[in-house]
Amino acid sequence: MKILAVALLLTATVVPAQAQRRVVHYLPKYEQEPYHFGFLLAFNEMMYTVKTHKDYQNDPQPANSWPVDTWPTQLFTQEGTKCIKVYNIETQQTPGFTVGIIGSKRLGRYFDLRFIPSLSFSERRLDYTLCLEGNNGATCMHSFTKSIGTTFVEFPLNIKYRSKRYNNIGAYIFGGINPKLDLASQKDNKSTNAQGQTFINNLVTKRFDFAGELGAGFDIYNQWFKMGIEIKMSYGFLDIVKNEAFIYTAPIDKLRNKLFQVSFLFE
Repeated sequence: MKILAVALLLTATVVPAQAQRRVVHYLPKYEQEPYHFGFLLAFNEMMYTVKTHKDYQNDPQPANSWPVDTWPTQLFTQEGTKCIKVYNIETQQTPGFTVGIIGSKRLGRYFDLRFIPSLSFSERRLDYTLCLEGNNGATCMHSFTKSIGTTFVEFPLNIKYRSKRYNNIGAYIFGGINPKLDLASQKDNKSTNAQGQTFINNLVTKRFDFAGELGAGFDIYNQWFKMGIEIKMSYGFLDIVKNEAFIYTAPIDKLRNKLFQVSFLFE
């Protein structure tokens, strides 16, 4: 992943340079303060974890379940098509960004409780491959990509375990939970075909999700503030697919959110 490569390069450059020489300790009583506040800027990659139905490739859908006004290929018409089968479905990784506000409470010598309400923006994509079967026995393959815009309001709450700092560097790991709300999940995706039938023209997902998070990072102490560089993985616990569109949801048994994020924290 490009984001992971950038994070590793920054860590490999900044941390050894700080750790190899003994310097004046900046903010020596920082960890003794009960509260800290700051902000977060991050780059993310959002994707789906897709679990398909068993033998979904052999589950035909009626030709009139195609939800858009234009038929997918000129070689087959809706009247000349017997059925449609979803041959394959894959998820794409797409980049996005996150902004947030940090609130940290000291729990002990090496433990902090962090609450970071955030806004995350990205777009998920699903690649579909369909097999169209004609009334005359002919078949045709058709591929397309569906983009699902995402705007998450997130409320991550996690426990941070810090190592003893060396000079102006300290490492840490963290884990926790993240309730989140997708403001774009209920977007109007309806369209009407030539026969006047109304279809949902996209994959529609549920608004609420609940995720578990795990990550690690480095704290870098400066004269006036502390900067953190961290990476985390987030896995949704809930099935978020809404079975409202035949073609898009036919092969899907369960659909879960997944996120990889590189963050820069300033406190």
